[in-house]
Amino acid sequence: MSSPGLEALTSAALLGTARTEPPISLLHTRDAAGALATPVEHRLLGAAALECAFVAGGAVPATRPLPAPAADDDRPLLPAAAAERLRALLTVRSDLVGEWLDAAQGFRAPHGIVVDLLERASSLDEMQRDRLAVLLGPRGRWLAQQNPRWSELVAPDTTDTSVWQHGSAAARRRWFRALRAQDPAAATELLAASWKSETASARQSLLAELATGSGAYDEDLLETALDDRSRKVRDVALELLRRLPGSAFGRRMTQRVQDWTRVHDGILEFTVPDVLDAAAARDGLDDPLPRSAETSRTNRVYTGDDARDRARVWALAASAPLTAWTESGARIAAVPDLAVSGRLRDVLRLGWETAVDHQRDSAWAAALLQHDDRPGSRIAGHAPREVLVEHLRRIPGQDLLHGDHIAALPAPWPADIARKVLTVLYTAAAPSSPGFRTLTDLLARRAPFELVDLFDDAATRTDDLVRLNRFATVADILKLRRTLHEELS
Repeated sequence: MSSPGLEALTSAALLGTARTEPPISLLHTRDAAGALATPVEHRLLGAAALECAFVAGGAVPATRPLPAPAADDDRPLLPAAAAERLRALLTVRSDLVGEWLDAAQGFRAPHGIVVDLLERASSLDEMQRDRLAVLLGPRGRWLAQQNPRWSELVAPDTTDTSVWQHGSAAARRRWFRALRAQDPAAATELLAASWKSETASARQSLLAELATGSGAYDEDLLETALDDRSRKVRDVALELLRRLPGSAFGRRMTQRVQDWTRVHDGILEFTVPDVLDAAAARDGLDDPLPRSAETSRTNRVYTGDDARDRARVWALAASAPLTAWTESGARIAAVPDLAVSGRLRDVLRLGWETAVDHQRDSAWAAALLQHDDRPGSRIAGHAPREVLVEHLRRIPGQDLLHGDHIAALPAPWPADIARKVLTVLYTAAAPSSPGFRTLTDLLARRAPFELVDLFDDAATRTDDLVRLNRFATVADILKLRRTLHEELS
């Protein structure tokens, strides 16, 4: 703060005390400054110190309006034991925090721990922070609005467009994400209006936000993005257009399936053009094969025309609506059984898996799951639960060590599936292998609680210290999970 007296003292100091007297009469502390029996230059410095202390320590009382109180929250109060459990999990940064927050939906946090939870929120990932904000409810949001340190728990005010117009890249993306959640079409319209003025990096990151709530209203902007100068922006646009099988992009891909393929005597034959036209290249059909599909399941490396055709078949299968493969009247379940040239079989399958993941087609997921004993987790994750469970019951137990589809089965696992996994771990898996650790981690978080004693017993029946330690850890985590769910019941 400043004052007329301090400004006058500054002027006197610049002129020099030999030429002017310190203007003590203008000070708030003139009585104390006038009592200083010191040389004039010392009196000026002392007066300045007194006035600075007065200005810093004193202020004219101001009236500020109180903020409106937080809205009432009539949800049931979180049980005391559960509240302490949450604080303990946050203290050790347990990976069970997410499960606890999911199980606690419907409760509200006690007022006494709201500030403590707000302070700890920074240790959580974005999804967990959102769930914690739900637990904290109106009071937590009200408090977070009063403290800038907790602003990450407050959804941006999308009626305030100043953040979008002038904010940092991170702030603009967060604001845009909030608008997308509220009104997806409005978010797309806003991005389209500013598209030409955005940097390539901003175009890429903001376009990626359209993955949430994607719909037909995104199509025009995504078609524009296919012509973008930035390869990364074009890649994002392709990924998002693959989620819109009813779009013009999907119709173009359906036509190419018809032009490039035919079924003859149970064989799916491909006629891949040697040279693609500009429209096909624009739609990503001339892009390199993604790294995830570069090596075939036989570990054979392809070059030349074979490599080119494989990349184009993968792109076609990944991009075309899944309905394009059954337009001739074929049943979904019959399509994966068609014979295909060996050099194309694995990339066609991987392309279909990508399409199932983008289009979330459970019928195709079930068909591919039943056709292949070792499907990827993306396929298994879209299959109906009962189909996946039956598949896991059917396959040999040792196949569980080589596939990640078991990870797609959410908790709680059926008891027989958990026992089957334990048997494989106990008899076939090397304790030092990555698969052993992965499966024991899954058991700890997805096995039914009633099998706790089984894992305790498994730990006592082995002489291998690694197995003993891992099985005992599974039992301990299951006991902790059972307790936290009981505390919330």
